[in-house]
Order: sequence, then structure tokens, then C-alpha cells
Amino acid sequence: MDEEAEVSPSMRLATALSRLQQHRRFQEQEQRPILGSAEIRLLWLLRDGTARTQRQIITELGLDQSTVNRQVNAALATGILRRHRPEGATAHLVEVTEHGFRTLEQGIGDMLRSYDLALADFDDTDRGRLLDLFDRFVDTYSRIVRADTATVPPTTAGGV
Repeated sequence: MDEEAEVSPSMRLATALSRLQQHRRFQEQEQRPILGSAEIRLLWLLRDGTARTQRQIITELGLDQSTVNRQVNAALATGILRRHRPEGATAHLVEVTEHGFRTLEQGIGDMLRSYDLALADFDDTDRGRLLDLFDRFVDTYSRIVRADTATVPPTTAGGV
């Protein structure tokens, strides 16, 4: 029997995503990134230019407080983020500095160039369809997993 026919769609997807992650790790190791995954995650979240409190960052990233504190403090020390308290506010806000924006562009540039080269293998129709379907899958998956965990309290276990 054909081995491909025996594999469920969910297993095929899990295998493809695992292979993608494996290739991304290889690329990160080979290119000696200027940013680690924690810095990229913070900069990616804050790249929209909206300053956030650490509580908002914790919620949006789904990480525990100690992890976010450690990552934000490290990013502040390198100058890619800045923290300030607006007049009359009780909480400090964290935002990306100009140095942080430039560093993010440099840090993900090689990855984006690789994505562009891989996407160039598809014609315009297939490329658009792939991206539309992948966006749709990620949105649907997000709704499912967030609904499944809506009643589960957030974990306090550290993790990056």
C-alpha cells in the first residue's frame, strides 16, 4: 500500500511543520544570528509601533512574568527596547527603539530572503493560494487551541 495514503492529513502537516522548524534552526545556526529567538519574539510583537505594558506583553506572548521580565530587561540592556512611563500613567510602557527596528530588519533579513526564494518557485496563483490557505489555517488553529485552553489557568512554568 502507498505509504503516503496511510498518513493522515494532520500527521502530514505536523511532519511538514517539524521539517520547516528543523530547516529554520539550521539556518539560524549557520548564519550566527544577531538576535536570539526571545529578542525576535519581542521585536516582532512590538514592531507595530504600539508601546505595551509588560502585562500586555505577557498576555500577548503567552509567557510567564519572570520570563518576560528577564527578556525585556536583556533587550533594554542592549538598547533594542526602551521603557518609559507616560505622564499620569501608573505602568511603564515598553517599545522598540530605532536601533531595535534596524536590528530586527537585519536579524530576519536572511530568513525573509530564503522565504522569498522558496516562494519564487510558485507561480503567482499558487503563491497567493498557499499564503491565503496558510493564513486561514493559522487563524482557525488559533481559535481552536485558544478555545480549548480558555478555562485552563496560564502556566507559571518558565519557557522561551
